[in-house]
Amino acid sequence: MSPEIVQRIADRLQARDKRFISRNEFFKMIGAALTRSLGVSPSDSVSVLSSALQSHCGDAFRVVQGGRTLYVAMNLPDEAFLLDKARCLTTFTPAQLALNLPMPKARVAPALTRLLESGEILCIGLKADFTPILRLSGSGKPGVFLPERATPNNPANSDTEDETALHRAFLQIGQGRNFVAIHRLRAHLGWERQRFDQTVLRLQSAERILLNMGDPTRLTRAELDGAYKDRNGMRYLTLNWLESQP
Repeated sequence: MSPEIVQRIADRLQARDKRFISRNEFFKMIGAALTRSLGVSPSDSVSVLSSALQSHCGDAFRVVQGGRTLYVAMNLPDEAFLLDKARCLTTFTPAQLALNLPMPKARVAPALTRLLESGEILCIGLKADFTPILRLSGSGKPGVFLPERATPNNPANSDTEDETALHRAFLQIGQGRNFVAIHRLRAHLGWERQRFDQTVLRLQSAERILLNMGDPTRLTRAELDGAYKDRNGMRYLTLNWLESQP
């Protein structure tokens, strides 16, 4: 695996504010030099491209069929892509949310169901044909992933909402395990780095979570970048929740 290649691809996606890109656009984005480094060409089959990415990038990216288009995507939970799409919409139907996502259509419904069950997405009504009308939980009032910003008159509420959101993400990703990789929590929530880190710091200071260093050799460069660094530069890879509620 080549951490340098992983970082170069991740940087180019970040520069475009994207977490996935069509296969054709992927080759335009990485350019000739990086294409040669991967040992692939635009005419190669999906299996060849997938194998090259696996060889050079580990599990950092995946090639997936989404609707009519092949995508190269960051290896994130399906819910993260649905939430990214939902943040660009005011209200939407399940069919509108499912358009142009890096996942097979068969995986959209289960991921959307999990988001509805957890409260990250809300059903606010039905159309005449009984099609659900949906919105993000934070689009009209404080929600799980998009809580209100702190204000001079009410800074504590925003902090509490962020801590609750992180706890819910921990439960959803952990599925009963007593620890979760921090890079997965960061990717799932999609927050600005400072907001995520400050929430972790508050919870650690309150002894609500336990941070663990873990084994960095098992992670990709992108996953390491998603870990948590304290003020002394110590990197932590996983966290345990020490309370049933934040």
